[in-house]
Formats: sequence, C-alpha cells, structure tokens
Amino acid sequence: MRRLTIFLVLFFSLIQCYFCMAQVQQTNDINSKVVVIEVNNYSFVNLDQIKYLENSIIKINSAKPTALVVKINCSGGLASELREFIELYKNLKIPKIAYVTGEAAGPGAVVALSSDYIYLSSENSIIGGETKPIEWRGPSELLPKRLTDLRYFDLIDDMAAIFKDDATKKDLILGICDINREVLISDDVISRSGDVLKISNSQFDKFSISGGVVDGVSQILELLKYNSDTVYFSPPITAIRREIDKKNNPVKTDSISENISHQSVDKIGKTKLESYKDKIVVIPVGMESLIRQTKFDFMKRVISKANSDGASAIIFDLNTPGGIAWYTEEIMLSDLQNLSIPTYSYVNPKAMSAGALIAIATDHIYMHEPSTIGAAAPVMGNGQDIPEAMLKKVMSDILATADDVARLKGHDPLIAKAFVDSEIEVLFEIPEITADGDLNTKNAFSPDDENDLLVLNAWQATQIIDGKPLFAEGLAESIDDLIVKAGLNGEIVTAKPLGFEYVSDLIVKLAPWLLLFGIAGAYMELKAPGFGLPGFVSLISFALFFFGHNVAGYLAGYEIVGVFILGLVLLILEFFVFPGLIVLGLLGAILVIGSLIYTMVDPLDLDWNGEINISNFISVLSDPLMNVCIGVFGSFIIVLFFMRFMNSIPIMKGMVLSEGDVVNSQSDPVNSLLGREGKTLTDLKPSGSAMIDGERVDVVSDGEFIPKESNVVVSKHEGLRVLVEKSD
Repeated sequence: MRRLTIFLVLFFSLIQCYFCMAQVQQTNDINSKVVVIEVNNYSFVNLDQIKYLENSIIKINSAKPTALVVKINCSGGLASELREFIELYKNLKIPKIAYVTGEAAGPGAVVALSSDYIYLSSENSIIGGETKPIEWRGPSELLPKRLTDLRYFDLIDDMAAIFKDDATKKDLILGICDINREVLISDDVISRSGDVLKISNSQFDKFSISGGVVDGVSQILELLKYNSDTVYFSPPITAIRREIDKKNNPVKTDSISENISHQSVDKIGKTKLESYKDKIVVIPVGMESLIRQTKFDFMKRVISKANSDGASAIIFDLNTPGGIAWYTEEIMLSDLQNLSIPTYSYVNPKAMSAGALIAIATDHIYMHEPSTIGAAAPVMGNGQDIPEAMLKKVMSDILATADDVARLKGHDPLIAKAFVDSEIEVLFEIPEITADGDLNTKNAFSPDDENDLLVLNAWQATQIIDGKPLFAEGLAESIDDLIVKAGLNGEIVTAKPLGFEYVSDLIVKLAPWLLLFGIAGAYMELKAPGFGLPGFVSLISFALFFFGHNVAGYLAGYEIVGVFILGLVLLILEFFVFPGLIVLGLLGAILVIGSLIYTMVDPLDLDWNGEINISNFISVLSDPLMNVCIGVFGSFIIVLFFMRFMNSIPIMKGMVLSEGDVVNSQSDPVNSLLGREGKTLTDLKPSGSAMIDGERVDVVSDGEFIPKESNVVVSKHEGLRVLVEKSD
C-alpha cells in the first residue's frame, strides 16, 4: 500500500512538472514577439471569450512580448466584464495597439481609448457611436453570473480612477459610459448631454491620439517599426448551439430478425412485400391520413415492417389538418416507442392537431419553410367543442401523453402541452445584454395570444434558445435535403398501401355512385321480368358499398347488412305479395335507407366514447344524408332516362315489351287487357293467375282475397302489373 502511495505521488508530480514546463515553453514562445488578440461582440458576454481575454493578458504579463495588438469589432457587452478586463489591460507594461476592424461602440470604444495607439481600417470608421444590445441564444451556463446588473453608468468612478493621469481619455471614456454627460476637451464641446459620442480619424490630433488609417496589422508593425514576429491568440469559437443529445436508435440487423422477416413474407398466400433493409422509408401523412382506421393500420404495418427489416430511418412526410386523437395516441404510445431505428418528421407544410402529436412522437423534427405545427386540442369530428364534462377527461389524457412522449423524445414538454391546452401560456425568453451594459431578458418572438392554442411557424420552431432549437432541429427544402442534413444513408422508399387498403378508400369516395347504381338497378329489376343485368348491377354496387366501408373502418358490419336485406325483403313483399299495404313498404324503406346512412357514419364524427352526440346529430349525418340524396335523385334520373330510351339501346331491348309483343298470345296485345273480364284460375293472395279472353294471365288483386273460380275484371294495367277486382 505504501509503495502504491509513493508511486501515485511520483506520477502526479511528473504530470505537474510536465504541464509547468509546457506552460513555460508556451510563455517563452511569445517573448520579443508581437501578440495579436481579438475583441468581438461576445468578448464581454460569453464565459469562454472572457476567459480567453483574461488568460491572454495573464500570459502576456508573465512573458516579455514586444507589443500587443487588439483587433476590435465590438459594439456591446456586459459592463461588469468590461471593468474587469480594463483593469488588467491598463496595467500591461508593453505598448497596447487598438486596431478597429469594424464597430467600436460601448466596450469596444473603451478598449480602443485605453490603448496607446488607435488604428482604423477605414476612413469611415468611428470610435463610439450607439451601443447595441446583444441577444444571447447560447447555453445559459456560458453567461457570467457576477454583477450582471451593472451598467456602463455605474463604471464612471472606476474609469475615472483608472484614467486619472490622462484627462482627455478619461473625459472621452466617461462620455462613452454616460450618454447624459457633456464632454468638454480644451473648452470645446465634443458631445452634449443626450448625444452619442463619436470620434473619427480626423479628431485624433485634437485628442492627442496616436494612430491613423491602415490596411492591416502588418502595416501597423511597419509604421511602428516592429520587426518582431507575430503571434495570434485565436479566440475560441462561440458555440451558440449545443450538441444534440438525443437517444440514438442503433439499427439491429441480426440474422435472426432477418430470417423472421423473410419467412413472414415468403409464406404461401401472403403478399410478398419489398424489404426495407437499410432503406429510408417515407410515410406520407396527407389530408385524410389520420381520419380512417385503414390509414392508421397502414402506418402501423409500415412502422413494424421497417423496424423488423432493419431500415435506415422512417420519415413522416406531414401535410395534415389533424384526425382521430385516440388512434394517434396509440401510435404515439406504442408503435413509435422502443424502435431500433430513428424516426423523423418533416412538416411540409402543415402538421396541425393529430399531425403535431405524430411529430412529437418522433426523434427528430424538420420543417419546410413556410410551414406550421401545433393546435392539437381535442374537438369533435365536425370541428365543434367537446362537452365540458368529457373535455376534462380527454384533455387530461392527451396532456399526459404529450408530456410523457415529448420528454422521451427530447422535445420541450411545455410546448407539446401548449399545443393541446390554450390555458398553458408559454414565454420564449432569451437573455439580452442591453445598450446600458446590464443583463436582462426579452421575448425571442411573440406567440399567439393568451387564449389561443400554440402554433409555431418554421422560423419560430427553429429558433435557437438556450443553445438548442426551440422545437424543430432545422429547416429542409425537401425530403432529400432533410436526408443530407440529418446524415442519413440509404435508398429512399415511399410506403404505399396494399390493394385492400387502396380499394377501400376508393370505394368510400365512390359511395354516392354506388348508391346511385344500386338503387336504380334494384328499381329497374323490380319492373323487369326475370332476373337480369339491373339486378346484377344492383347486387354488385351494394356489395362493394358495404364491403368498402367495412374495410375502411366505418360502422358497416354483418348486423347492418342483415338490416339492409330485411328492408329489401319487406319492399319485395309490398310490391308482389301485399301491394297497397304501405306499412311493409314504409318499414322496408326506412330499414334500407337507415342501414345505408348508418354504414356511412364516420367514426371521427362520433363522440369520444363512441356514441353519437345528439346535440350534433345533423352534423354527424350530413355527409351520409348527402350521399343518399345523391343516390336517390341520381337513380331517379337514370330510371327516367332508361324508360324513355330503353327500346333504342340494344342490350336493353329484351327487358321491355315492344309494340309487337303480347302476353301469353301472339294475337292479343298487352294494352288491350284494361276492362277485360275473366275468371281466376287460382286463389289471389293477392297475386295469382286468371283466364282472360281465353288466355292465362298473371294478375294481382288490390289486397283483397279472391277465391278460385271468381269472376274478375281488369281495373288497372301498368307495365307488367295487371290489377283485377271482383265483378258481379
């Protein structure tokens, strides 16, 4: 143990000696040389820059350089840090040369006037002028904490004491620090109270300032006859943006997962899908992508496949006004968590409501310019507010989800919650070094009013505050640009829906047309003999209608199809078995139309507990009613058209009787049956057969039971329908 202790002591002693020797060597490197340092707008703001100046002065003091050149481009800074620097700077025993390369106001002017020589890079350059406030968007821990409430005015006594031996420079520096001070040099008024002091090259002689206008440091050394080498102490780079520290999702491409993936797509009867291995998968999220269950199923399938295949990344291309909250929450809490690949959101150009929630659940967010994101408060599917009692429950759930997911993904949870709740007020404040030299705060920008939901545009979302982007990591002109900026590699693949997913969405959009042809075909089939083309068109149209809405996640199911069929049976009974009864026909029509309307009710238009909100009943049924009306009136027009032109259409000629056609006889035209008498061959219940003028004819009574062998007379004849009644 003792030997170990001795070894450690010797080891650290050697290390210390090494650093001391290195420091001595570095100090010796500037002996008899001209040292050049820089003063910029962050020199009296950023701790790294402040330390750089302090260390530079200490190093110069401990060596024997020929002179010090200070390149100045500074128009603001903290008064407290200026005071500390001037005390060190003024005590240097070597010539101090100020070279103004840009602006020299406030701290820059004081440093210049504290020097033995002042050189300007241009005839138009001035010393003094209006001090500018400086925004600090970098990490807050890099700001000084000492005496940040000091102003330039508070330095008057210190500056007066430091420059007590040089009355001219003292008056000029005090005039820089106090704008309300009148500056007199040799009884001449240089600046009046309230004026900004400005010193130009033409006034140097008047103020006994040595210097002039030069082209660079080399010319300064030539004018002052310094033949020494030049050593530059380069300032540190001011890091405004922090290094992004987000959870990296390593791509897992082990052989086991690959085998499972390949086996899943090679099974007989399974659709063979393209592998996403090492590819960048783009999932389009469009205007209707978040309002259909099939769309969510599509996204879930693609996310799962991309993860299992070992894709390079998933990019959500967002252009959506929103959608169903509970489906979106499921993706946020389940599908987008614990992935082994990184996820990106590209707002192009809109991610509102549920779209904003999707973005929150991804690892990285980029925005197209212009674009907007936010306003994710839950509302009814028709856009109306949720009842207050239910709103509290829903709001609590979504707020908790947004907060939790935002923290997991490295986004600001307060912003995520402000998207959802208008009562959450967010202030985007940044530190600012004022024109007076003290540290204050200001709003980086003004968001929406207090009672509005937070919405960020591309410029706002990418603002750097406290060293990191406010919400989005950056701007991208396109998906390709995002891939370059994010450093992704791989072939770009845009995910596409499967056949069933595509067909179901197409059927939903064609619902009015399917109803039109279904109703028209059914009516024409009832009027035509046998079962023909109209019946087939009607069956196919209604089958597609119910199938498509069922696959698309609407309310269609076996039960509602059964209600529809029951309605059709009642209508058939009304037409052929109990004509004129009305009750069966009315009930059948209600069942048919009701089943069609219910099938088209969008789950998005239902309340959060899945029940129809009675107060919004009309809004819920507006689209289904519109589709049914289009179908009914459209079918009516089609029926009229075919009734008028059916004989001229070759394929339809077999469905109607032409002028030469007869009923059960070539000699008797159908139109001659009205008023003819005959005898029933069967009981009429109310339909049956009768012998009229020696020919057997299918007839029907007006709901009355007429026994066999009864005398009847034809009272009405419409198309194929022959109505008879008893005759005395």
